[in-house]
Amino acid sequence: MPAALPQDVFERVIDFVADRETLCSCALTCRQWLPPSRYNLFYRTSIAGRTAFDALVRIRTAPHIASALENVHSLQLWEDKERPWLHLFPIIFPPRCLPRTFFLTLGEYIWDTQPLPRSFFLVCTQFDSVTTLKLSGGNFYSFSEFRKVVCAFKQLTRLFVDNAGWRIAPCYPQYSWSSPVPHLQLLWFNPAHRGAAQPLIEWLLCTPSMETLDDLQIREQDSSDVPAIQSLVKRLGSVLIHFQLSLKFWTRDNRINLSNNPSLRTLHVRDIDAESGRYLPYLLGQLSPSNLIHLTFYLRIPGLFELETLKSLWAEAAAILSGDDFSQLQMVTVWLLKVPPASVTTIPVLVDEIRSWMPVLDARSVLRVTPWMFLAN
Repeated sequence: MPAALPQDVFERVIDFVADRETLCSCALTCRQWLPPSRYNLFYRTSIAGRTAFDALVRIRTAPHIASALENVHSLQLWEDKERPWLHLFPIIFPPRCLPRTFFLTLGEYIWDTQPLPRSFFLVCTQFDSVTTLKLSGGNFYSFSEFRKVVCAFKQLTRLFVDNAGWRIAPCYPQYSWSSPVPHLQLLWFNPAHRGAAQPLIEWLLCTPSMETLDDLQIREQDSSDVPAIQSLVKRLGSVLIHFQLSLKFWTRDNRINLSNNPSLRTLHVRDIDAESGRYLPYLLGQLSPSNLIHLTFYLRIPGLFELETLKSLWAEAAAILSGDDFSQLQMVTVWLLKVPPASVTTIPVLVDEIRSWMPVLDARSVLRVTPWMFLAN
């Protein structure tokens, strides 16, 4: 009989299995396959709802479950709005049960109507393994509680806030916000309501993140957010390396200047259309592009009139990009988020048209013009 394959070959193959149903089948195949299958099943764990939480509580002390929980690296916790349980999780499953969890997602929480107990914050301070936190689809009672949750994770370096916010804005002086944490390296902030960006930025300006934050994305909700974002990027200066911004709420007197950020390597410019495109030459003309290697644009072109308008506006921007200052640029990506109907033009024709706007870049850099995922006209 042929010799059995080494165990590390089985483990390597199972590591490439992404489908959870297939992993469950692998776990039931034989004893050799059980440990690597269980490891990958628990590597990314999601608990959605009170029923799943209660089931895990009942079996958490079983030896094979306890050892599997130690292998959890990414943990997603989704609140049950009918029977809330999220505030109990860190108390029932303390850090010693999840020593390797570095990515924690808290989703759909209702802490604006059910304030968090003090014990929640105290236990969270012991999760030293958590370096990435995602807050998704929920609201805090106040900005203070949001800040306390973020600061509870002492080793936090990456923060994602998606469609989240707070009911009560801060009502105390800015100097009281000074804090020894966090030391964020990445912040992607997509608030659920207007007016959320300004208190967040004012707090960040008083934290050590000003020395470490090199990847920034803040989705503006109105024009009042633009000056606050400008103050943040100006303060970050050469620390900022990756930045995403929107032209949606720009005006002649209310726009962002990136001349103080010479270390930028990637820049994503969102919400470019026939109206906001007039500010693109200003943005590019103020850049210090000596380190810029990847530039991405997100275009919305609903009709032929907008296409012709944007084409005329793009000429000045293309001339700036074709200059020697942008000679280090390696890639330019243009995403088409909205296109004219098929009765007007096809997507391949539109792609060729936009490529023709930047002939020098097409010859000097990698120029990619492509429709957004699942986009059709």
